[in-house]
Amino acid sequence: MLNLLSSYLRLGNKLDKLEVFDPILDLDSNYFINIKRLKVTETPEFVGAYEKVNMRFEQIGRLLGVSTKPNDKMYRTAISMFNFPEVNGICLGYSNSKTGSGMGGKLRDQIIGDAKQIIDAGVSDPEIFHLVGLFERGVGPDRLSDMIACIIKEEIVAYTLRINKELQITKKRYPKCEFKDDLLVNPYKGEPLLLLPTDILHELPIARDWEDIDRVCSEIEAIRNEVNVTIGKRWGKLAVGMKKDFMRDLFIKTPNILSEIIERYRIASIDKYDFETDSRGDYLAAKIANSLPEEFPIELKAKDVSSYRVAKSICNKFKDLVENNKVNELLYADGKPRNEKIVQRAFFCVADSYCNAFNIGISAETDSGRGPVDFKFETSYEDRTLVEIKLTSSSNLVHGMETQIQEYAKAEKTRKLIYL
Repeated sequence: MLNLLSSYLRLGNKLDKLEVFDPILDLDSNYFINIKRLKVTETPEFVGAYEKVNMRFEQIGRLLGVSTKPNDKMYRTAISMFNFPEVNGICLGYSNSKTGSGMGGKLRDQIIGDAKQIIDAGVSDPEIFHLVGLFERGVGPDRLSDMIACIIKEEIVAYTLRINKELQITKKRYPKCEFKDDLLVNPYKGEPLLLLPTDILHELPIARDWEDIDRVCSEIEAIRNEVNVTIGKRWGKLAVGMKKDFMRDLFIKTPNILSEIIERYRIASIDKYDFETDSRGDYLAAKIANSLPEEFPIELKAKDVSSYRVAKSICNKFKDLVENNKVNELLYADGKPRNEKIVQRAFFCVADSYCNAFNIGISAETDSGRGPVDFKFETSYEDRTLVEIKLTSSSNLVHGMETQIQEYAKAEKTRKLIYL
């Protein structure tokens, strides 16, 4: 079951009233700390946090600027300062697992090496590291969010302690819960739970390797001209990683272009994310789905509890909830249909809420060798059911039914299939 902190501690809507993000304890939520929002926040603990982040990046830049060769003392110190393991306690990120991955040594070395070349080319602004997702493979807003969380962890802890005090989230009030240094230990992750104000968070884009490269290219004339001359119409067909490689080489070769991007970035602003309407749908899905099993239960006799019967019952319940209850809010935003990834996430939130009642396991996007199937329900190795979801607007609608789900069935060694 998706366990929201508010339901786990029976807090009602107290977190919402204080504009505290209500985390799902057993799964990461697809939002991230937005550094532009951190710059303008009025939450007391985070006033000055933006400057703290920039100071760290500035120090790293200065070290790289005076380094004369790779692996000298200054270079090694810069690498050691660019160490940002994921802060699992905040329950944010783009992971379907219980914990995230953080930044590995290979990616860290790659970023520092490229940053050194850019700085040597003449650009030393700390905002280089804000924009690292534009020119580094494997870096998106979630990675930057991890970096920021590491730098301001002290402020996050202070904020959490204040909220805990206001809401009486203490060992005395919750004697059955585990606490460490006055912080509630997340029972599903074993880490102290850290809270965040909603005003510094924003939606995490759907695609894993997304960066807003195409928008930047269209707005900066010098980049647009370079793309047209060098790549032309092939640009639209390039993979995201290849576009990032192009941008990295361009910034090193023509540092004034990066300087222009940084200047535009500095004056840009981003509005506070509206979690009540939640254009992404992830937060809304968890909030709505969390109460469904009690409000709209599924009744199955003990003899009917198999992965297929439970999965089919959940699919039928999902249909009923969409057509006759409030779950239709998860499929539309401002009257427009949400995309397939969000629909899948909505289904997962609803299905997971019910699976707990029947002791059925549900996994999202598992890959047994022929690509990731949307959902796998199982009670054992011999009893597993696959569910693949497609919007009727999908160009792969027929292919998904005739070929895709059949390939998944071979890999998972099951003939229990549902195409939703």
